Amino acid sequence: MNGRYFMGLLAACLALAGCSSRKDSLNIGNFQALDAQFWTVVSKDASADRIGMDFEFTEGPAWHPGGFLIFSDIPADRIYRWEGRIFSVYRDPSRNANGLFVTDAGNLIACEHGSRSVTITSPEDSLLLRADRYNGKRLNSPNDLCMASDGTIYFTDPPYGLPETQHGSSREIPFNGVFRLKDGEVSLVDSTLSWPNGIALSPDERYLYVANYETEPLGDGDNRQVFWMRYTLDEKGRAGEREVFFTAPDPSLPGGPDGMKVDKNGNLFMTGPGGILVVDPAGKHLGTIGLPLAPSNLAFGTRGKELFVTARTDVYRIQLR
Repeated sequence: MNGRYFMGLLAACLALAGCSSRKDSLNIGNFQALDAQFWTVVSKDASADRIGMDFEFTEGPAWHPGGFLIFSDIPADRIYRWEGRIFSVYRDPSRNANGLFVTDAGNLIACEHGSRSVTITSPEDSLLLRADRYNGKRLNSPNDLCMASDGTIYFTDPPYGLPETQHGSSREIPFNGVFRLKDGEVSLVDSTLSWPNGIALSPDERYLYVANYETEPLGDGDNRQVFWMRYTLDEKGRAGEREVFFTAPDPSLPGGPDGMKVDKNGNLFMTGPGGILVVDPAGKHLGTIGLPLAPSNLAFGTRGKELFVTARTDVYRIQLR
């Protein structure tokens, strides 16, 4: 048994054995309102608790229509399931899955670093679709995704899953793209972003949001720019006009522009510097939810009353309204 396998097995055992909610992990969120409207989105009675810990690197939470949470542990090569305080392995191996989405029919859509593809599998784990190329070239490593009501999938494709990351012989597409997958065909939305990551749709599907950051030379160091783009979509889901929707007020804080979700009223919950930034549809920063570890992604639970957050080795649950 090699060391890496042993450590992975140990992490899995710890995760399955000791990750339920505990009294000493309750109310660990820091809720900072910048506008009174924040408390109409996040209740003044909101709380956060750690429901899981000791994973390797958690990502891609998604609420399953069967009434449970699934999420990725990328380096462990697993997808886990959480239901009623119990953790179990949902898929092993996961091909180093990152972003996840589950359809009403129970089909799992996954951005897989290992296979450099977006896959759709049935509840019986039968492969329904694999999209791994754009213009005949292999994708970098699909990262995160969202799906429109007509089945169109939008996903980001930075090179985080490649062995050499940004530069290397295994890379075939020279840019970090935002793509659209419809009827099995991959088309380009944007090729100009430096590091596109989290992605989400507005409730009316008129807008597509994409998280991004870039570094610009500034003297002897780098000035990290963190911002979220907004694309206007036409009636066929094609992107037209684009603009910077929101810029992080303090990009030096821990955490980066990663996953995000939009609630039924169009408010955005965006992982970024300082925690989870809550922003209204007009781009006003309403407040921030701070957690002990920098969040990577999030998902709403049933009826949107809970927000599940993956954050490095942990998983959190935040009660909303």
